[in-house]
Amino acid sequence: MKNITALKVILKLSLIFPTSFLVFQFPAMAAEAQSLPDGYDLDEYGSALVHRESGFAFPAEMSGFKRTNSHEKDFSGDYVQIGYDRKIGDDIIAVRIAVVHLADLTAKDHYEIMKPIAMSYFSSTSVVSEGDYPIFKKSGIPAYQGIFSGLQENKPWHFSLTTIDYGYWDARLVAAYPEKIDAKAQKAIHDLVAAFQWQRPSPPGEK
Repeated sequence: MKNITALKVILKLSLIFPTSFLVFQFPAMAAEAQSLPDGYDLDEYGSALVHRESGFAFPAEMSGFKRTNSHEKDFSGDYVQIGYDRKIGDDIIAVRIAVVHLADLTAKDHYEIMKPIAMSYFSSTSVVSEGDYPIFKKSGIPAYQGIFSGLQENKPWHFSLTTIDYGYWDARLVAAYPEKIDAKAQKAIHDLVAAFQWQRPSPPGEK
């Protein structure tokens, strides 16, 4: 049975254009410890932001993507979101990666709840594809992904929602990009997810 508290938490979280919770600014590369956003440490190399509660690391650069200067969190430490962007020609792939503690929800449950919220950012939306996301299959970690089409300012866009069930922690990756770069963008997003797949966020106290 789905945990009602968890549902309330998910439903209030913004996705591609975050407006809620606390927003911090930090440089994309190495930073002094005292300037770090609350709840993070720097890794041993001084560039990746490491979420203290889960141990999940957000590198400054990964698979051609650069970490943006925005960070979103709630007060409990059970939800954080960080942005990544990558340019392809004159276009940008915008990605938001969130790590959140949810109870009693599968990757597909997480996806189904977030799907209408993701689709609400665009007009004339439709589902291009959706189903289990095989990149984590060998590791036994459940993941689910949907790819959608829609309009923004009367221009065709594609966007995707990927959810991952790590156990105590869940993750999601939301990406948006102009439809004309769809093939290149999907490959870039696949490479980004693959680069993160080695990580295993840990419950508090088990790191």
